[in-house]
Amino acid sequence: MARSGGPTVGLDIGSNTIKVAEVAPGRGGVVVRALGMAPTPPNAMENNIVIDAQLLGQAVKRLIKESGIGTKSSVSSVSGQSALVVRVIEVPKMSDSELAETMRWEVERHVPFAANEVIMDFQPIERADTPPDAQNMEVLLAVAQQDMVDRHVEMLFAAGLAPAAIDVEPLAAARPFIELSPDPLAQKTIAIVNIGASNTDIGIFRDGVLAFPRTLPLAGDQITRALMAQMGISEEQAEELKRTHGEVIVDQFTPQAAPVADAGFLDFSVPPPVEVHDEPARTPFDFSEPEAEAPPPPASDGIVDFSDRAPDTDRTAFDFEAPPAHTTDPVAAGQSSVPATIAPPDPAKLQVFAAIAPVLSELLTELRRSMEYYRGRSSDGRIDEIILCGATAGLKNIDRFLETELGIPTRVGNPLQYTTVATKNYSQEYLESVAPAFAVAIGLACRDLVSVPTPAGAGGGRGRKKK
Repeated sequence: MARSGGPTVGLDIGSNTIKVAEVAPGRGGVVVRALGMAPTPPNAMENNIVIDAQLLGQAVKRLIKESGIGTKSSVSSVSGQSALVVRVIEVPKMSDSELAETMRWEVERHVPFAANEVIMDFQPIERADTPPDAQNMEVLLAVAQQDMVDRHVEMLFAAGLAPAAIDVEPLAAARPFIELSPDPLAQKTIAIVNIGASNTDIGIFRDGVLAFPRTLPLAGDQITRALMAQMGISEEQAEELKRTHGEVIVDQFTPQAAPVADAGFLDFSVPPPVEVHDEPARTPFDFSEPEAEAPPPPASDGIVDFSDRAPDTDRTAFDFEAPPAHTTDPVAAGQSSVPATIAPPDPAKLQVFAAIAPVLSELLTELRRSMEYYRGRSSDGRIDEIILCGATAGLKNIDRFLETELGIPTRVGNPLQYTTVATKNYSQEYLESVAPAFAVAIGLACRDLVSVPTPAGAGGGRGRKKK
């Protein structure tokens, strides 16, 4: 596939939504000319693999037309763990021809699926701080099943697009924050955490180059299912509730000691188990008073009943009662000890947070394990910043929550920060709210418009098909 270098469509197809971005070169840098978002058709994808190429292709075609995009050249992405593996591996230092032969055998070691027919690509990584006499070298390896790529390309043709390249999401998600920044090779270590619907992609970049990738099967869909299970509501109601009342209430979290990572025994090739039970799980989030737990009160005593709520119901239709205030004097149990100037927590948000707390706790645990694993393998063990993106990064206070618990400065990234936005599709206010969800689409679209210096001597691997 040829490199474009001109106006390009970035296509990010998630399990819940399709995002498109049209990007072109401008005098001042990258110009975002159009953005668009639409639901992913049901039964078109499964486990991030295209099932119905024609159905999905027609949906993409409609979205591109509705977004006012005329460019045909596209860069899209593939993701998921069932048919794609992205690894940074270490091998003895060798020539390009020796490396090409070695990578054929490395595929067998690193893919969890049948390796009888795959497409692979690899790229040697050379860092500024690597000693000239180093005995080993790092290699970025990407392996995808041939069938998955074939279905993806069929979908692109059905959408009327001309594929220029197919990328992987961890690299695309980081591009707007690292490669478009004024100093792409700044001597920093940045973790890009893309929290989508079905997966969370973690990419730790050192000096602008990927050092550690990991994909977790844990993201927004698990939060939605937790709300459905705990509150007995439909998926549509749970999604609406997550959007309107979803918030991480940081002061309700009880810190736990961080686990000690052993770099020799943590296997990140196998995804962690994720379970959402019908019964409330024990979590480090403490919603109880110090006294013995009492039976749950009836709905009229402060518990909000969402079971009959329609997705478009206005918030004012609910009559929320404030929960009893905590007091140190049992005699004054009915009198609030909170100053009148401090409003008590919204009981609806507390109830939603109690339902989603087990998922957030699991996500925190896996992020912490990933950070500690990287630190155990890194020379300096430094992570300077975490940048969040993806639709679920819009959950209120999730950045503050992760910064508090991980001890690393954390922010929700805006992929439009280093671009000129010329799109008229959305208002400025709406753009700011949805921008994190477009990180991958924008990163894909500007793939051929950025130029990050490659250290001297770094070669590149060609795509290879192994049968």
